Amino acid sequence: MKKSLSVFAVFLVFLAMGFGDAANQLVSIVQEAFHVTPFTASFVSLFGMIMFGILSVPTGVMQSKIGKKKMLVIGLIVFLLGAVLPAMAFSFPMILAAVMLMGAGATILQVAGNPLMKDVSAEGKYSSNLSFAQSVKAIGTLSTSLIIALVGTYLMKHSWFRIENTGSEPINAGFRILFPIFAAILLITLIMVAVYVPNNKNSDEKPTTIGKCIAALGNSYILMMFFGIFFYCGAEASMFGRIPSILSENANIAPSTGNIVLIIALFIGRFLGGIVLRKMKPNTFLFITIAVSAIGNILLFMPYNPVTTWLSFILIGIGFANIFPLIFSMCIERYPNLSNEISGLMTTAIVGAAFVPLLTGLAANANPRYAFIVTLACLAYITFVAIMNTKKAKN
Repeated sequence: MKKSLSVFAVFLVFLAMGFGDAANQLVSIVQEAFHVTPFTASFVSLFGMIMFGILSVPTGVMQSKIGKKKMLVIGLIVFLLGAVLPAMAFSFPMILAAVMLMGAGATILQVAGNPLMKDVSAEGKYSSNLSFAQSVKAIGTLSTSLIIALVGTYLMKHSWFRIENTGSEPINAGFRILFPIFAAILLITLIMVAVYVPNNKNSDEKPTTIGKCIAALGNSYILMMFFGIFFYCGAEASMFGRIPSILSENANIAPSTGNIVLIIALFIGRFLGGIVLRKMKPNTFLFITIAVSAIGNILLFMPYNPVTTWLSFILIGIGFANIFPLIFSMCIERYPNLSNEISGLMTTAIVGAAFVPLLTGLAANANPRYAFIVTLACLAYITFVAIMNTKKAKN
């Protein structure tokens, strides 16, 4: 019974990781609510994801010394602090502060949670299990847009969610409900982790250092995979930030609706990926996911049409679903003795979600569809990663 509760607690951690993706989904929503430009709104993504670049390697170093459980507890506490901030005050700067703390918490959970799945996976099943865990994370990601779509508009009737903005229209603060809901679930997860997750440290794991992590980037394979995750996360964040604007501008559909379709597609893709990877080699599957993503991206350049637009969202969601767990797990499988270093470095690479959206935001200022040229360039690099993996497998 206790083992089952331990597994349940780990899946709750992946659910909480998904809350960290709120920063990407809030870009279009905050832009509309606070009446700011696309470029200014992209700073929500920047503040939400910048901590992946700052904290990941130090977290990996600390984790190698104190263990994954203690790191999870620290991450959940930091995450919880970010979730309660908007209850104290509500403004654009406060949203930036909240998503930054939540990003810090999500960073720590990513560093500890992904290799923890390796510890509990059977031989050769890590890629598959990580995809299943990422599908749980997708549920957490989905919750942001789903909560806003289901209750955000209704809550505008209440003063807490309708805030007067000096010199402008009242702020549509329906999305404020996200934060107390996140806080409640994070508190439950914190209790479950503290009580049921064992603080196991592998006896063959040696404490790492920042120097060792940086030195690992001297390995050309690890460096290549690092940038694979960097550009993937940047492309995914850009999609969440920019795709909803197409619906809003062309069909007067709320941004959260487009995000819901994307995340449901991500969930389906990750769940199916966990099944497919039981039989298919990870790198072969990576080629398939890239092709599906590229087709969906190309469809976005066509003039607005409900059928092709919704189809593009679905293809992008399914295609993007497994790129992160595939790259991450292939790197860990290749160098299992460097799991702490790789976990810190690969989680650092998520900072691509902070910087690439700045480029897509600038492109979107000229034309919303120009943003997707940037995402296609990111997919081109990931294709290069898949090709090089194929060559290395043959050597």
